[in-house]
Amino acid sequence: MSHLDRQVTQHTDKESEKGEHNNVPILNHADTESGPASVDHVVSGANFEKYDAAFIRKTMRRVDFRLVPILALAYAISLIDRTNISLARSAGMNTELQLSVGNRYSVAVIAFFPPYIALELLSQMGLRKFGAARWLGAAVLLWGIVMIGMGFVKTWEQLTATRALLGIFEAALFPGAAFLLSCWYLRSEVQVRLTYFYLLAVVASGFASIIAYGLSLLNGREGISGWRWIFIIEGVATCFIGLLAWWLIVDFPHKATFLKPEEKAMVLSRIERERADATPDALTWAKVGGYACDIKLWLYAAFFMCSTLGSYALSFFLPVILASLGYRGKQLYYHFIPPYVVVAPIALAGAYFADRTGYRSPVIIFNATLLAVGLALVAFVKDNDVRYFGVFLGVAGCNANVPAVISHSQVNIRQQSKRAYTSALIVAGGGLGGILSALVFREKDAKTGYRLGIWFTIGAQVFTVLGSIGLALYHAHRNRLARKGQVVLEGLEGFFYQL
Repeated sequence: MSHLDRQVTQHTDKESEKGEHNNVPILNHADTESGPASVDHVVSGANFEKYDAAFIRKTMRRVDFRLVPILALAYAISLIDRTNISLARSAGMNTELQLSVGNRYSVAVIAFFPPYIALELLSQMGLRKFGAARWLGAAVLLWGIVMIGMGFVKTWEQLTATRALLGIFEAALFPGAAFLLSCWYLRSEVQVRLTYFYLLAVVASGFASIIAYGLSLLNGREGISGWRWIFIIEGVATCFIGLLAWWLIVDFPHKATFLKPEEKAMVLSRIERERADATPDALTWAKVGGYACDIKLWLYAAFFMCSTLGSYALSFFLPVILASLGYRGKQLYYHFIPPYVVVAPIALAGAYFADRTGYRSPVIIFNATLLAVGLALVAFVKDNDVRYFGVFLGVAGCNANVPAVISHSQVNIRQQSKRAYTSALIVAGGGLGGILSALVFREKDAKTGYRLGIWFTIGAQVFTVLGSIGLALYHAHRNRLARKGQVVLEGLEGFFYQL
């Protein structure tokens, strides 16, 4: 029995006992996407008791294999495409496009993020309107075309423009995937699934350096520079993955066509029984205004920004950091991979701990501390082996916190529209982290080891640690009030925040 199977079985056993939401009323939302709720939209958590553990486990295994791998593959190529500019830079683009003049390279890096941030929310609305497979598949295909075009740019201005186009189309994937995953699973299952999704993508993208090195060896073939081949071939691969995504990505539970009617009813029933939000509700601008007043969502976005600040910084500048450690050529590319492989055990250990105990802040605090310590070793220790060990800690800490922060936010809210808004807000915060990474890791600071950027990123992790402690204390206080019957959390009696 796999880890995921055991997890589903454990949660099923718990659900079979008397729970807090055994008698959830049948919902009949008037504001679903298709107007008044149809028969398919009417779900009752009371029906869950008739399903046995084996049936639940088998069905959720099917969901795991249909949902997680294709989303992870799409996100892997997303990470590769948005960060391969650093590898192309090392393969000759810097000289050919004169990116070392002023802050040209930083401007080209930053250009990706403003449209990426601005379009997150609109993209979530489009996801609901057109369906996950079509919306996300089309987005991957379109940015693949942009990547191919990036291989033919002649000036740094054209490179900057294509980076902005890349941000437009990539805005759809990550918040959409996180939202889609959160709608299929119980609160006690979300972080493990999000972690597998993210880790498969990160580990695959960790091999981008070797792929880029191999493609750069095509230098001169057909009169095309090696760095251009990196963009062209990876763009073609992206288009292929976009076509796969169009056919393989599954939609939300109430529209799932790969499940039998009884299987779909079970998935919806267990979600309704736990948190009473299996029925989709439309994301409107009026709701956006209300959700924007929820301070905890902004805190989650800030935590995510602090995590991605380190993640983007290490992705964009790791080749430069490794070069400063004395690695060149093949050695540099080979040393790019191991830190990303080490992410897996740390992130998975945290995910299983959080899902099984419901304590999520300690995981975020641990990961943020890991990143801060790793960066301190890179910046302030002279021994190169110790500094490279610091790279391992930094890469593990920031990447493990990406699914940890998203999961923490998703388990502490209700309603699908709020889930969609939260995913957009948090990933937008991540985009802001990307902008900050390019601003504080300045080209002119390369000779000093990017001390400003490292100090700034360490400070961001201190904020994450203190903010997580404060938020956990606040949630504990609200839970006490809810148990006394003085408040109702997230509009549902019996709902409690996970710390």
